[in-house]
Amino acid sequence: MFGEGVMLGMHLPHGWLWPALIFFGGVVFVALLVLLLVSGARFDDQTNTTPTSPGPCAPFCLTETPAPVPPG
Repeated sequence: MFGEGVMLGMHLPHGWLWPALIFFGGVVFVALLVLLLVSGARFDDQTNTTPTSPGPCAPFCLTETPAPVPPG
């Protein structure tokens, strides 16, 4: 029915199936976990504000802002 060399198991070492299935199952589990975590996020919710740091934004500033003048 199958020609010589057509079957996948003939070219791989003995005992490859279970480690391959465990690895594939781990990849599917991680993908489903990421899908679950991302599906719960509310990307369209604009009520949350982005936290800002109290210090200067350099070197990440997009616009030039003058340095604050020290009091006194």
